[in-house]
Amino acid sequence: MKTLTYFLNQFQLIRTTIQLNQFITADSNNAVLRRTLSNLIDSHRFVSNNEWDNTCSCGTNGSCMVSEGVFCRSYGTCFLFSSKPNQTIPGLFVSCLLVESILASSLECFYNTSCIQMLIDWYPFDRTETTLDPRVLNVTALDSTINSRFSPDTKLDIIVSQLFLEYWINSTNFSSYYNQCEPDQCFYTYEERFNRAYIIATLLGIVGGLSIVLRILIPPIVILLRRMYRQCRRFQTNVRREMIVEIDIRQKITLYLIRFQQFIRTINFYRKVKNTHSQEIVQTTDEISIIQRQQIATRLYIILFIVAIVIIVTFTGLNSPIQSIKVSSPTKLIFEQLQFQYSSSSLSCPCSQISVQHSKFISIKPTAYHQVCSSYFISSNFIQLLWDSESFESYYYDVDMKILSLHFNLLSSFCSLAKIMIEQKIEIFYSQQFISVELLTRHSFQIQIDSIIENFIYQVPINFRQIHNYIIDMFHANQLHNLFLTNWNLHLSSPAEYYLMRTDPITYNTTNISCSCAAMSTCSRSILTRYNKTVVLPGLVIGCLPIYGLRLSTLECLYDSICLQKLSNFSNMIYNIPSFLNISMYSRFYPISSVLVGTLIDELFIEGWQHETNYSSYFSICAPSMCLYGGLTVGLKIFIWHSLHACLHVRKWLIFRRRRIAPNHTS
Repeated sequence: MKTLTYFLNQFQLIRTTIQLNQFITADSNNAVLRRTLSNLIDSHRFVSNNEWDNTCSCGTNGSCMVSEGVFCRSYGTCFLFSSKPNQTIPGLFVSCLLVESILASSLECFYNTSCIQMLIDWYPFDRTETTLDPRVLNVTALDSTINSRFSPDTKLDIIVSQLFLEYWINSTNFSSYYNQCEPDQCFYTYEERFNRAYIIATLLGIVGGLSIVLRILIPPIVILLRRMYRQCRRFQTNVRREMIVEIDIRQKITLYLIRFQQFIRTINFYRKVKNTHSQEIVQTTDEISIIQRQQIATRLYIILFIVAIVIIVTFTGLNSPIQSIKVSSPTKLIFEQLQFQYSSSSLSCPCSQISVQHSKFISIKPTAYHQVCSSYFISSNFIQLLWDSESFESYYYDVDMKILSLHFNLLSSFCSLAKIMIEQKIEIFYSQQFISVELLTRHSFQIQIDSIIENFIYQVPINFRQIHNYIIDMFHANQLHNLFLTNWNLHLSSPAEYYLMRTDPITYNTTNISCSCAAMSTCSRSILTRYNKTVVLPGLVIGCLPIYGLRLSTLECLYDSICLQKLSNFSNMIYNIPSFLNISMYSRFYPISSVLVGTLIDELFIEGWQHETNYSSYFSICAPSMCLYGGLTVGLKIFIWHSLHACLHVRKWLIFRRRRIAPNHTS
């Protein structure tokens, strides 16, 4: 679709521009050369051909046509439009330009053997010296039995608009895609139970850890149990003590520290307990040395063990594994709640359909076109009034008004073409896909869509401008001859030169500066001539070609009632004075009355854009089957929180103990 639209836009733009610039063709279908003697000066002019059905004129209508045929059989007396054809050719038509003739015709004759033979028979026109190429005699008709979506009587305009394509073949090759992708690596996950290596490693880790923990914890536990047992026995004996001496808390702490220091000095994880009933164990010097080394090894072991525990706890606390929670078939409300509670990095909702057409959730259109595109000035009635008559004299003395008529005809065509192109561009935009693997939040969605829309609005006039400028530049580069002799004039040479028809470039003198159409395409003049009258209409100029003059003009005169009155008087439209444009109407083109028409054309006459997006439609098409969200583990947070509480409780208890009032003891 995009390929066809791109071709049709360019093709239609070229057709319109060529047709309304009134270029001369070799077959004289759109204009004929006439000669006149004015003031003893031999002069030649081109006159639009109006010998068509319904007296249509190529000057105002490029679609004039007549059936193609053989008009006579006598050589030397054949004139194309002198009479009705002796023999018509089915499906073929003649128009102002060859391309228009082809587009208006069909291939009906070429499917018929008798029609082809008729063309061969009529070709010589009774001229015995005319011979046909032998290959023509072997031409066969097109095969109507071949399956085609175009019937034999289908206009070539339709076939050309489809680029002569019968059908498209679409094929994909995953192997080629894979070779271009060339993945460096792949990651995958799988579930496995009863892995022997994992079980053995886990058991060894648990056994090793338990052995160390039990070796550390069991001796203090045994001591604690024995101490509790002794306390219970002392309580049962009910031994009275006359005096209870309270030991100061500092003395208790000092005593505990001394015992702890003694424990640290004597702790030994490597000592083997010997079974002996003797109360005293005599140790040799070697045994004492071994015990000392064992105690040093035990201290080093404890230090390394504590460091390892601290590292493990710190790493575990600072590590942030995510606990994933699955929500099946979430609604938009649930998704927005999850998005509010969790960051976008921890919330994931894969779309069931990752590609969504823009038309499903985007609406875009121009708010308005420039008011001139809906005014009377581009109507066929106004254009015809400026063109006036088809008399031979009008092509001599009323040329400027005909050129102005072409200006407004071009303006009308560009307005229509702009609207058609915008509609086609919007249709292509609607057919494009928006890709989102995961559901976007409303904010992210709006940012991306706004960027896409802004790029579309920016690119539409740029694409048109590039094509349009290329076309008009080619006109100047190829020096195409114009019917109204606005870029090149005709000049008959002397008898010594055998009356050759020469062409001389038109030169315009503006502000005492000479400008030649052979060198510059921006030459122009503002003085309009009609018979013996001249007038200057503000903003309206005539250039080397009608398209150049239109682009260099402004709409200043169309906003001014006095200027329009002058135009009406100059063109004898006394009873058809058009209404002026509303200068108070909003326009983004400023200053409103002096903006070049070329600028309006380049911007496709668009005053503004209106666009809307629908997030709900996008959500319903994306249709996430589930959402995964997670929270970071809070082990370190809990550890720090409870540790802080424990420190605060210990501090309060110490303060309370210090402030406690000790009782007075009297003897």
